[in-house]
Amino acid sequence: MNQRSPFPFLVGCGRSGTTLLRAMCDAHPELAVPPESHFVVPLAPHGPPDGPFDVASFVNGLYTQERFRLWELDRAAVAVEFDRSPPQSYADAVRAIFALWAAAQGKVRYADKTPGYVLHIQVLARLFPEAVFVHLVRDGRDVASSFRDLGWAETVEEAALHWRLRVRRGQRAGCALPGHRYHELRYEDLVGDPEDALRRLCAVIGLRFAPEMLEHHRRAAEVVRTTSHPGYHRHLVHPPTEGLRDWRRDLSAGEVARFELVAGDLLGQLGYELSGRRPSARARIGVAATQARWQIHRGAVRVRRSR
Repeated sequence: MNQRSPFPFLVGCGRSGTTLLRAMCDAHPELAVPPESHFVVPLAPHGPPDGPFDVASFVNGLYTQERFRLWELDRAAVAVEFDRSPPQSYADAVRAIFALWAAAQGKVRYADKTPGYVLHIQVLARLFPEAVFVHLVRDGRDVASSFRDLGWAETVEEAALHWRLRVRRGQRAGCALPGHRYHELRYEDLVGDPEDALRRLCAVIGLRFAPEMLEHHRRAAEVVRTTSHPGYHRHLVHPPTEGLRDWRRDLSAGEVARFELVAGDLLGQLGYELSGRRPSARARIGVAATQARWQIHRGAVRVRRSR
């Protein structure tokens, strides 16, 4: 069997810039990055990896996935491809779907951008030995500011717990892989010196750097059109711009203090400068209550998944 090209997975906590990274990578003349998949992990078989693969069930499951509609991939074209070259495994079927998308864009390589897969790196690494995980990390205080503005979290400490869980899980799973399969990229580097960041990324995923990646905004409208919430990405039509969101300006002193109480240790480990602000005693009690509710919620989720 010929050695496969790397299959990049662009992952990270939501609102960390993964759509910007998708647009930059998709601007490469050889690489296609479709809309978020959301089907690769849910449809993965739970039985033995060498068991029989049911192509019809896979296709039926694929077209019941609401997010897959954004791919606008004709079911008849999928059927023709699978008749021509029947996939022998689930991983082969997924590769074929991504290859069809890439071919429709006139490209020979593909990648996946689904931020939530940061929690499923181990599963994906087993499914796809050629997978390379690009983990985009952003200052969690800027992420929390975005969460608050979009209504994704009721409090900044909830956003801090969400960010901390995903960054830590992604790092832990990524660092357990061989070094060439995990690449951590900072959002701040991506917008501060995009060419350098993208050159390093291209080296990891086995692509030559293409200057078109720096002109992603010229076709950003097409990328935005294939997202589930186009209004969240209004800045994508502009070149990378530092300071579009700045926690020093966008969060109150109390919010910064509460975020750092929850996730300041991880901020420090990542090299982000801490504000040194101290929450009030009342705020500490509120944060402790939020953390307790979060732990109860996480425990309930684990119980449901184990059934």
